Amino acid sequence: MKRELMPYYISRVVLSAGMGVFFALIGNWPWWIGLGMGILTFAGFLWYAHSGNYLIDPSTPLTPLRRDVRGKAIRDQSVVTAVMVAGVAYAALTLIRLGVPFLSDPGKWALLLGVLAYFGVSNWLFTRGS
Repeated sequence: MKRELMPYYISRVVLSAGMGVFFALIGNWPWWIGLGMGILTFAGFLWYAHSGNYLIDPSTPLTPLRRDVRGKAIRDQSVVTAVMVAGVAYAALTLIRLGVPFLSDPGKWALLLGVLAYFGVSNWLFTRGS
């Protein structure tokens, strides 16, 4: 762990713990699922800080990660892809639901597909290099 990122790490531990409590209370799940979600959230924060995809600005210790021009372009492409995937998935799942009445709410599944598309495209573009 980088010493200059300690305020970031501490703030993200607090945020991850809050996310874990949120998932456990709102989801009405056992405590260990909330703990697992908190750990996964913190692991994501650590991965972002050490992935090399972000610039580190030490002048803002609680929010030191910054995107460069390439990172902003990747974010824009990922957002467009996620919105398109979620929109098409929502339309398709709504039509499928007409024939399959026991299918759960299509909005949840479309949102999940959109989020997965965002992270998938974003990580794929970052790993492709410049």
